[in-house]
Amino acid sequence: MVAVAKFGLILREIRRQKGLTQEELAHKAGRSVDAVSQWERAINWPTLKTLVQLSEALEVPVRTFFDVPDAQKSDQRLQMDVEARLLLDSLPDNDLAVALEQLRALTKRR
Repeated sequence: MVAVAKFGLILREIRRQKGLTQEELAHKAGRSVDAVSQWERAINWPTLKTLVQLSEALEVPVRTFFDVPDAQKSDQRLQMDVEARLLLDSLPDNDLAVALEQLRALTKRR
């Protein structure tokens, strides 16, 4: 059940980062608002076909919903990881290089 709960958190965070309501995502993915709500609350699990539709509606690869290296991460850390991935994916190469340099500098401070 942990995977379903993490999927729901990731789905909700991606939807929010994309600036979509549950209603807008439901419309774009061809599903009901109730279905989106149930996925986000870990009550139900989408089919593979629906996962593909969600990834297309949100303009992210399907793997984004499952790319959780550490299942023990807090919900807050998971939300920040999702936001960071989306932001990094949106950067052009030269800006990504700058962001990487900044991250490297931050990790050296520890």
